[in-house]
Amino acid sequence: MSKLRKTDYILKYPAEERALSFVVEDGIPFKSAVVGVTYPISDYSIEGGAWHSVGIEYVLDGEGEIYANGEWIKARSGDVFILREGEKHKYRACSENPWHKLWINYNAGYIGAFLDAYGIKTGVYHAPKALVHFEYALELSSSPNSFSQFCYSLAKCVHSITEVISESALREGDSDYLRIRDALDLAIYKKVELDSVADALHMSKSNMIRIFKKHSGKTPYDYLLSRKIEAAKLLLNGTNMSVRQIADKLCILDEHYFSSLFLKRVGTRPSDFRKTKG
Repeated sequence: MSKLRKTDYILKYPAEERALSFVVEDGIPFKSAVVGVTYPISDYSIEGGAWHSVGIEYVLDGEGEIYANGEWIKARSGDVFILREGEKHKYRACSENPWHKLWINYNAGYIGAFLDAYGIKTGVYHAPKALVHFEYALELSSSPNSFSQFCYSLAKCVHSITEVISESALREGDSDYLRIRDALDLAIYKKVELDSVADALHMSKSNMIRIFKKHSGKTPYDYLLSRKIEAAKLLLNGTNMSVRQIADKLCILDEHYFSSLFLKRVGTRPSDFRKTKG
């Protein structure tokens, strides 16, 4: 089985980026992939010819805009923007509040038809729930896997992002509930108190809990913990991060509490889950 070849380098466009590039060495139906991070810098802009891959990018903080369908469209924290293959693209950071983003350039023969099946065009989609999959892709890129292992794990990641985007484009329901859910999805890798979430949404904590439980059947706290556990399972399956490192990434600072929480919700401890599923 071929080994993963990757290059870790700093690019300037003039933005600073950390990118990990992967090149196919065997017969898998997957051409290439680049996983990376763009750090905030005010004069960042890209304009190029027709792309050979699909660009899938998640805005962590700040804002920018992409040019699609004859107009500039804003992309802010919690947004995913898609740049379809075969199209010319241009996009830029906001000079006053430049974006910090995670991104995947994905080149596989089926991806165009796959996005068509979900009705996803070049554009901006508000999908905070996709964050966990972008973070997972970044961790995957640092793991010492073969190309085929990386390929299939990243493909699942891209498929999950596509499903989340499709859901965000079609979702209906109470706008307050969706605002609460988005705020909780953005908090997977943060240490937050429900009081601060409620304050940011300009509602009382009790009202926030009532609205969320009415629509989901769960309290906001229970939902947030379940999302953190889902993220932990991805990292245990696809990376070599230690249990302590995963707990730290999820801002669960007590490793023993994290292990006990995982056991309660999954039925096995993190270390045993990795052995069983690895």
